Amino acid sequence: MKKILVIEDEQPLLEEILETLSFESFHAVGAPDGRVGLQMVQDFKPDLIISDISMPELDGYSVLDSLRQNPSTAAVPLIFLTAKVERNFMRHGMELGADDYLTKPFTNAELLAAVKSRLQRHTVVADVSNVQVEELKQQLAHTISHELRTPLISISFVQSMLSDYLDSMSPQDLEEMMSSLAYGSQRMGHVVEQMTLFSSLEANLLNREEITEYGLLIVLGPLLESAAKLAQRFVYRETKANIRFENSEKGIQVVADRPALQHALAEIISNALKFSSKGGDVVISLWQDEDWAWISVTDAGIGMPEDQLDRATEAFYQIGRESQEQQGTGLGLNLAQRVVDIHGGTIRIRSAQDKGTRVEVKLPLPHNQ
Repeated sequence: MKKILVIEDEQPLLEEILETLSFESFHAVGAPDGRVGLQMVQDFKPDLIISDISMPELDGYSVLDSLRQNPSTAAVPLIFLTAKVERNFMRHGMELGADDYLTKPFTNAELLAAVKSRLQRHTVVADVSNVQVEELKQQLAHTISHELRTPLISISFVQSMLSDYLDSMSPQDLEEMMSSLAYGSQRMGHVVEQMTLFSSLEANLLNREEITEYGLLIVLGPLLESAAKLAQRFVYRETKANIRFENSEKGIQVVADRPALQHALAEIISNALKFSSKGGDVVISLWQDEDWAWISVTDAGIGMPEDQLDRATEAFYQIGRESQEQQGTGLGLNLAQRVVDIHGGTIRIRSAQDKGTRVEVKLPLPHNQ
């Protein structure tokens, strides 16, 4: 039985809606205003909410805004009840995430049609989402197992070679073995760091509210320098490009989770290093305007065709995999975008094939948060 919460301050209308829904075998409960309605949501866990807009205590817009900001209720469909039909009035609700409108007065048939339509659509969307989540889980398991198994095999091989032939190895042979050992260790360490950050984001342990409340004031210049060093480790082997800082205002500060933001910037820089041409530079710039801190990472590498730009930050997607030898999980830019997003910023990627790529990161200054 589908559960419906009705929030309406007009008692006769509330009772009529509840009676109509109950007659159609819905489990319907009512709330006299928005504040009480929000309190009931967590315990009742409705499949759909019907809410008036103009109410005392808390209006419908505030109810909807609270629902959409809470991960546990963000996807619950909501139908607004209103006597106002102005276009801009309705648009405001839709922009906040309302699913439908019913204009008072409405008939029982119109009410039930809207309810059944929203519930059916929500079911279809949920089914599609479940399929996508299952596919994502399978892809995650395959990718991570491959990325962990490959360096483990390398490390195991080196350990076996050192155990059996250490006494007969030349200094050059020993140096090559140690280099392979370091490569495998760094590659596996990178995957572990990515999965740790990925898990924190998926579990909502790292979110915008946490950063706003507990984030520290971080100087971006030194953070970028640390991120550049970490990026070189993420590439695993010696890179073909040099990192050069240009026009950097190193004293700029932002409120941030330092490890997460450093990792995000390192993923962006390492991506530029991987795709740079031999002898080219990866240029990092840092500046600010009135409200924002800006970071750009520019390379003169192979670039991306226009049809791949939209997918660049997609989880597990690896640019140019068909034409280039690729390693890694394909999570780097996806993690970077998600981390920048929870810091209140954005990432923009500009690229031209065979001409290079420029990634711009925009982060709010402390007074703009």
